[in-house]
Amino acid sequence: MATTAPDKRAQAARAALDLVPTDEEAMLRETVAGICRDFGPEYMQRLAEADESPTELWDELASRGYMGVNIPAEYDGGGLGMASLAAVGEEIAAAGTSLLLIVVSPAIVGSILSRHGTEAQKDRWLRGIGAGTTKIAFAITEPDAGSNSHNISTALKRTGDRFVLNGQKTYISGVEEADAVLVVARTRLEDGSLGLPSLAIVDVDTPGFTRDVIPMPYIGPDKQWTLFFDDVEIEEERLIGGENGGLGPVFDGLNPERIMGASIACGAGRLALDRAAEYAR
Repeated sequence: MATTAPDKRAQAARAALDLVPTDEEAMLRETVAGICRDFGPEYMQRLAEADESPTELWDELASRGYMGVNIPAEYDGGGLGMASLAAVGEEIAAAGTSLLLIVVSPAIVGSILSRHGTEAQKDRWLRGIGAGTTKIAFAITEPDAGSNSHNISTALKRTGDRFVLNGQKTYISGVEEADAVLVVARTRLEDGSLGLPSLAIVDVDTPGFTRDVIPMPYIGPDKQWTLFFDDVEIEEERLIGGENGGLGPVFDGLNPERIMGASIACGAGRLALDRAAEYAR
């Protein structure tokens, strides 16, 4: 049956992006902004000078359920999806208190675990991300590879019922605050070549895992790191998506990262406009 003009208009209306926040979103934004204003940019400046992390701000937001607001409710999150996490990230940035790890732990790793983790993996890691009590960094970038998985050289080789991880990552965010890192590697095949990507969760205190901080030309408490993996042993239950199953999950994490990058940029832009307007007055 042909679609009538009124039907088409109704479909277009449903498909349109509603830019008017709901009462729930407005309340979420107001509450997050209020918490962050209580800390303020001076708090972040003080931490940067003392070489400390913004743990108190993270914990305060997590205690209200905001750091895992996108995670399904059955795994101790808010169950409100990426739109709400983007709103949280924007308000944090607009208050001058940006938390880089919100882009990584709940957005990237949380999204990957929600879609591709086993029930045991979700119980082990996703619940803590949902509650904001577990922080997991994400490591894909290498000296010669960005998000192009074909250029990744970090290798994961099976040895019996375990795997051995070797390689290097660079410009990895927030490792100083993380409990673990979700590492993108490629399977080392029998002929020595590298195959498809796999994702492995590596605890930060695992033997063979070391890191060096990268000096950065900005003032803030967040850090960037170079990571080294030297014969790091990985149990199979730490592979998200299974052996060779990392390609799809990677993009299910990188897309939320882009959403969060945009929302934080919007928040920073609002802060800049507010300061410029205040100065002009």
